[in-house]
Amino acid sequence: MYTDNELFDILNESGEKTGQTMERGEVHRTGALHGSVHIWVIRRRLEGSEVLLQKRASDKDSYPDCWDAASTGHINAGEDSLSAAVREVEEELGINAAPSELIPLFRSRVREDNVFNGKRFINNEITRVYLLRRDIRDEELRPERAEISELKWFGAERLGVLLESGSGDFCVDREELREVLSCAESLLG
Repeated sequence: MYTDNELFDILNESGEKTGQTMERGEVHRTGALHGSVHIWVIRRRLEGSEVLLQKRASDKDSYPDCWDAASTGHINAGEDSLSAAVREVEEELGINAAPSELIPLFRSRVREDNVFNGKRFINNEITRVYLLRRDIRDEELRPERAEISELKWFGAERLGVLLESGSGDFCVDREELREVLSCAESLLG
């Protein structure tokens, strides 16, 4: 569970640590550049790929009640992106993944200025995107109820249609999903 006083490393535009740290609440008030991770879980079925999404809890300070990648989170001060990904998968999904099961796919840059629950929230991140390369059984999933209200598998094709329609129920970036699915195609065969 997050708190406003978690410490994050502040990054420069190249994604390198500047040596400065800042509390989470201040990072999102000022728009300071920081790091995050997105971990995608995809399984193959005869009828096509399925993508695991989490529904963010209604009291989250950003994107409440919104469908998002299976596991997402910030990189804490002093932490690297792979360690953050391993930690987030354990905290949010209850899965103890080995670092070798988390395949780095790409980096993305996010800059958004939103209002959630009446408060301004500036999201200025360099996100490291990972694929969890593991066959996940539903009974393995133990979502952290303080942050996730529901987990659900979506057919990749159906999810693409929902995102194209502009449904406000999703905070998944369409381009990120397309790239993840393209990478997964070659990695998962």
